[in-house]
Amino acid sequence: MARLVCTKCGREKAETDFFKMKDGERCDMCKQCLTMHIDNRKPETFTWILEKFDVPYIEKKWIELSNKIYSKNPSKFGPSSVIGQYIRTMNMVQYADYCYADTDRLNFKDQKTEEDAARRRAQAGRNEEFEQELKGRLERGEISQAEYDTLTTTNIEIEATPLTFAMPDTNAQEDKILSELTEEDQLYLINKWGALYKPSEWVRMEQTYTRYANEYDMNVDREETLKKICKVSLKLDNAVDSGDMTAAKNYNTMLDTLRKSAAFTAAQNKEEKDKELDTIGELVALCERDGGIIEQFPVNPDEYPQDKIDFTIKDLKAYNYNLVVNELGLGDLIESYMQKLDQAEQADNDMFDDLITNKEEEAAQELTDAEAAEFQEFMLEQEIEDEADRLLEELGGE
Repeated sequence: MARLVCTKCGREKAETDFFKMKDGERCDMCKQCLTMHIDNRKPETFTWILEKFDVPYIEKKWIELSNKIYSKNPSKFGPSSVIGQYIRTMNMVQYADYCYADTDRLNFKDQKTEEDAARRRAQAGRNEEFEQELKGRLERGEISQAEYDTLTTTNIEIEATPLTFAMPDTNAQEDKILSELTEEDQLYLINKWGALYKPSEWVRMEQTYTRYANEYDMNVDREETLKKICKVSLKLDNAVDSGDMTAAKNYNTMLDTLRKSAAFTAAQNKEEKDKELDTIGELVALCERDGGIIEQFPVNPDEYPQDKIDFTIKDLKAYNYNLVVNELGLGDLIESYMQKLDQAEQADNDMFDDLITNKEEEAAQELTDAEAAEFQEFMLEQEIEDEADRLLEELGGE
């Protein structure tokens, strides 16, 4: 990139630091030196530059551009904030054929247009005879209300609006605000918000900070986050005022994130205010802070609930009672089910008793058969002994 030397300050700078002339050449003075004494509200401070660049001074376009740039960011509205964009605008196709010599003609054309419109409106407004005739035709039904509203001139502004700057004298306003602040206040605001902001912006951010601080419990983390919230809120307002919706959207997203991270939303504030004691640690802290013992309420919690648990139990009891008693025969269904459940349980018990009885009978039967076999064996042995004795006697007798 080529570099040029400014004829005023003598410094070598990039060519982009020099405005481009109509013929494509760069100005011999850098932007900073060329614009250092411009007051955007006083044409005599910058028209010589427009003449140097051979571009017309169209008052209406300059004021429109100045208002737009000021509303976008008042803090950056300085000597070089308008002229660069104005020169680029004059190099566009619709203005490329005009030069500085056309200035008076172009401004007169705009002024003549405004004056002619005002004259026509005033002339129509003074034609009372025409207005009376038009109103009579409306009353007789000869014309419609829409045609009357179109032709009448009674609702048209008579005087033409003068061509003036819409932006206020910010320097005077800032000086007034600064004069109302003491040295201690100024030092406090600079330390808190920084020296890059104007006095009016200090006041706005301080007001926002105070409103938040009065509504929320503050700690170190919240204080630091709140400062950022105030700064982002200020930039969001400036972006909205200037019509920069893209920047406004980004600032709004950033603001929501900061507010949620520090619990500065309305829902979080309500939750904090309604928060009750729900941990032993909080209960102990309450006793240590307030002293004494916890008061006991000698009341029935079902009739006079005192906390969330009581209310929950009461609601559950009422719900269960209504469910059993009032819900379309649900009580009968439950009672029938309980009866069937009892019957099934009784049947199971009877079956178990029968099983035990059968087992006992089988055991008793098994015992009787064993005894019979033992008795039969005993009888057999007895017979054998008797037969032996008999045989012995017979043999001995011989």
